[in-house]
Amino acid sequence: MLGLMALLLMATPATARKYGETLRILAIGNSFSDDGMEHLPALLENLGIENVELARLYIGGCSLERHVKCYNTQEAAYEFYHSKAGENRWVKSEEMVPMQHALEMGEWDIITLQQVSGQSGKYESYVPHLDRLIAIVSKAQPQAELVWHMTWSYAKESTHGDFPNYDRDQQKMYRAITDCVHRLKKEFKAIKNIIPSGTAIQSLRQSAINNSPKDFTRDGYHMDLGAGRYALACTWYEELIRPYTHRSMMGNGLRLDMGDMKVTDHTAPYCQKAAKKASKKPFKVQTIK
Repeated sequence: MLGLMALLLMATPATARKYGETLRILAIGNSFSDDGMEHLPALLENLGIENVELARLYIGGCSLERHVKCYNTQEAAYEFYHSKAGENRWVKSEEMVPMQHALEMGEWDIITLQQVSGQSGKYESYVPHLDRLIAIVSKAQPQAELVWHMTWSYAKESTHGDFPNYDRDQQKMYRAITDCVHRLKKEFKAIKNIIPSGTAIQSLRQSAINNSPKDFTRDGYHMDLGAGRYALACTWYEELIRPYTHRSMMGNGLRLDMGDMKVTDHTAPYCQKAAKKASKKPFKVQTIK
């Protein structure tokens, strides 16, 4: 009996919530969370799932530090996208909103946070801003499970202005990001889970379908509009939504005719396998066949 009670106390909002009730997920991020979530409504629709609500607060290139400043000044600086349960499509707010707009929209089950991509492998950029953002979000949404979105390294030939901070070395940047997330997990107990987007993409870059030198990106850092974003949607689903629905995204039929890398019967299984393997081993680049 005591063991069962302990398990219930340890259960996250996503796994504790019964399927049939609405699961609500909010991302506080930037263009990399946009890449991660863009195809999620379409994936949910393809899987026949109608009880997941999604929202995302977006400022391009937004760092942890800026998120905190925007909250403190109540600046209406965010684009806001919302996908209602059962509709499975993004609707963009006509007006820019402050962070408070989303935090006051009832109770969220999961809220994701992330650092701006160029600083994701620089742990000194996390402190003290992550502490402050966690305090803000936890006060407004004490029931929410806080999840860290682990982003990806740049393409090998990326011209991003922050790439020299990693000696223009994709592997070095990936290792720096994973080192930071390892440390974050130890030092920030409020972060309960990791979305291993960076590992899923790094595994795909070692696969037969990689489109070097773009390496699953459209511009050297943002994800390809087709297979890149699709792989991320599968990763977000596997990590956040599958524990709630108990339904696998493996074998889903979503196909996307967009980007340089279309989502086809050939490329989709690679993306699905990369997402599933990253979810099981979030810090291990694995062979995808």
